[in-house]
Amino acid sequence: MQPLNDYFALLNTMESGAGEVAIDRNHNMFIIGTLLSQKPDDVLELGIGTGYLTVSLIHALRYNGKGKLTCVDNWGDARGGDMEDVAGNLRMAGVNVVAPMEERTFLANSPDNAYDFLISDADHVNSGTWVDEHLRVVRPGGILFFHDTNNTVDYPNMALITQKVRELDLPHYHFTKSSRPDERCERGLLFVIKR
Repeated sequence: MQPLNDYFALLNTMESGAGEVAIDRNHNMFIIGTLLSQKPDDVLELGIGTGYLTVSLIHALRYNGKGKLTCVDNWGDARGGDMEDVAGNLRMAGVNVVAPMEERTFLANSPDNAYDFLISDADHVNSGTWVDEHLRVVRPGGILFFHDTNNTVDYPNMALITQKVRELDLPHYHFTKSSRPDERCERGLLFVIKR
């Protein structure tokens, strides 16, 4: 139970310090709830950002008592922070951190069906153009999440992700609504199941 206690403590402290770049609390809880329920063996996170979701994933995997986490980041939006310290802390927690590396390059060099759970919050300018690579590395029946998919003013190519998922007729739901002033859910979270 301690990993979940640690996770709930993180929820209460991290959001305010994470600012506008981190995934919002609601979407974080949905991703973590899905991970806790699906019990994946191989989890891939593209884009570490503030580390808020990454640390949440660690707590959930510990609670499950199974699963490996690989995180890839090009450090392109490091905002001057010392990302090697972040990477070192994550490695000490058992995470396979691949950084700095372009997320697209990592996907291109990954085998088919290597992961059963993928979260992409990476390269908002270009990731919409390589959705096929995201899908290729996930096993059939696997789950994918794409963050900021409704922020098409700042990142117009993110709309290509939802478009591709619809074209492939994959089961999905696009979360885009906030109901409270302290939420940022309107930025979008696309939930996809690979067939």
